[in-house]
Amino acid sequence: MNYLTQNSLSPVSQSLLNAWKTRYITKVQNISTNSANFRKYPLEFAASEAGRKRILEKLPDKVIKETSHSAAVRTKSLYLEHEYLQFNDTVDLSKFTLQTIPVLLEYYQQQSPLVIRPSGAATAVSPDVQFGIAEISALANRLGNCFAEFQLQNSVSKDWLIQCFLTSQISLTTTSLLSVLDPVEQAMFSPYCNLLEEYVSIPWWRLCQSAGQYGQFSLQYKLVERMLARISEISLATYSRWSQQFGSYASARGDLGDLKIRRSSLRDFDMFQVYLWLSFLQGDLDVIEKELVIFCVYIFKGIGIPWQMTIAGTRLLLEEILSRLTSDEKAIVADTIDRMMNTFQTAK
Repeated sequence: MNYLTQNSLSPVSQSLLNAWKTRYITKVQNISTNSANFRKYPLEFAASEAGRKRILEKLPDKVIKETSHSAAVRTKSLYLEHEYLQFNDTVDLSKFTLQTIPVLLEYYQQQSPLVIRPSGAATAVSPDVQFGIAEISALANRLGNCFAEFQLQNSVSKDWLIQCFLTSQISLTTTSLLSVLDPVEQAMFSPYCNLLEEYVSIPWWRLCQSAGQYGQFSLQYKLVERMLARISEISLATYSRWSQQFGSYASARGDLGDLKIRRSSLRDFDMFQVYLWLSFLQGDLDVIEKELVIFCVYIFKGIGIPWQMTIAGTRLLLEEILSRLTSDEKAIVADTIDRMMNTFQTAK
């Protein structure tokens, strides 16, 4: 795999990288804590070198190791309940988080988080103050190296589907680690945890790389840039229609109104969109046929989601995308969309 560096990015790739980065920037008003926490523990201190060091002290190697091993056991138990999924017992999921969590903490310590205070916002308690990851290319490179090493270590067993379980491993591990932190510390470190979870499930990095072959004024690039800016909006609109259509659905994990299922589903719809635009920029359907559909077949079917729901969700998502395109944009992307839909409809 070829990794991008900040200096080697084309203007087009840099633009999409910036779009990716915005996923890890949030406003004070959007986080699950209140202004009292910020008065008790100022955002400025949490973002300072001393504040960041305090988080490292709360998450020593021993805690990371215990949490990673516990999460691996829970992840295996989760998927072993489903006979459709074949889990290779020789694979140690904890190795991935044991390797990547220290990378997140090291980067968090070395790179000051981004804090944006709009004019007129006197304090960090202001709901319009934004914060998040200042720059992600270097961190993404480090995570890419870790991911590639993990893939290589497990290639002998040919159990590549182990990648499908990594998001659960990461989510369980980071949720436990974040619980050790104060609310403001959780808010500051959560974007890094979210980046790690999305890195292994959503091909943002490859999308940025593939965009480099296009010019800044090409219709393909302008289309992808515009639609990525609306990715969350599109996923939310799709989820709203999908959850209404399957309002009676419920599994052992809960129904579609459950907050955890909602968050997971929105991330899945985000993932579908990035795969669509990656396929569009690459000019073929390989990543959809060989990665996305296979992931869905094994994982969604494996945890009991009817394939009818996956097909319906895909159709609704593509309808939402098409409704936001101009005639010229529809003309160049229609073939990719039609083939993506057909691939899901014919999947077994």
